[in-house]
Amino acid sequence: MPGAREVVKQDLEAVEASLAAVCAEPGLRIGKAARHLLFSGGKRARPLLTCVILRALGRDPSPHVDVIAAVELAHTGSLLHDDIIDEARMRRGRRAAHLLFDIPTAILAGDLLLTAAIERTGRAGSRALRVRFSAALKDVCTGEALERERRFDPTVGVAHARRVNRLKTAALFAYAAEAGAILGGVERDVRSELRAYGMALGEAFQLTDDLLDLQGDADVLGKPNGMDLAAGCVTVPVAIALERDPKLRDVVLEVWRSSRNRASAVARLCRGMRRVEAFAATRELALECAERATTGIECLPAPLWRDQLEALARAVVRREH
Repeated sequence: MPGAREVVKQDLEAVEASLAAVCAEPGLRIGKAARHLLFSGGKRARPLLTCVILRALGRDPSPHVDVIAAVELAHTGSLLHDDIIDEARMRRGRRAAHLLFDIPTAILAGDLLLTAAIERTGRAGSRALRVRFSAALKDVCTGEALERERRFDPTVGVAHARRVNRLKTAALFAYAAEAGAILGGVERDVRSELRAYGMALGEAFQLTDDLLDLQGDADVLGKPNGMDLAAGCVTVPVAIALERDPKLRDVVLEVWRSSRNRASAVARLCRGMRRVEAFAATRELALECAERATTGIECLPAPLWRDQLEALARAVVRREH
């Protein structure tokens, strides 16, 4: 009988095999752009979350692998669009698709992945799944719009930054968890609890991303520190720092004004953020979200897989990339 780690590995292999068929037509330029990012080393956290939820419900994910993998297609499609909006140069240590190909190709590649995800979800035959998936995609778009509207705005507060995180990132985690519940055929109250787990997990994941953007190892991340801020995005740790010391706005404005001196301005900002304990406060918020995620999974019948979900919640705040 294989252990949980071996089963997760098998589920990941099944997800990868399902994704391998996407955009595989030879010679299609937008397909090449889509696959450039789709197979650039993503964690596959969202489809694996659905698989673990199904395992925790005593169900086998393999009959549903194509629809499970759809959330990864949607996530990757949104990243292709996000990199264009943020004028990002790197993603996962590789040149951004809109630079390697061109902007129209990257836009269409993102559209292609999103429509492939919608097609797969539509074929699943579950109205509840389609409704929840559509709502999650709407949330991602809304979060991107809210962030875009307040780019290069040093008055962005913590509440706004956390709302953007919940919409842009946590919504797809919440969907992935609830999808496992829907495919597992459980009652609505269990669905609600698992959705709450995914939402809290996703927020912890994004808060950790916010920290890594400023504090992470640039070689491991595959991009320089402070790229989110350079794109005009006031993330949660920056918003906390600006609320605690409004004088740091001058340093943030310097990051935005001068690309030549950006690295030194980011370093000075980070020193100021450590002084006001903005990093520690953000870490505490991430830990609180991870702890909150584990409170609603006692409804799951398989203790081994409950343990895996608890370990996942802890792992997202300890990761280094």
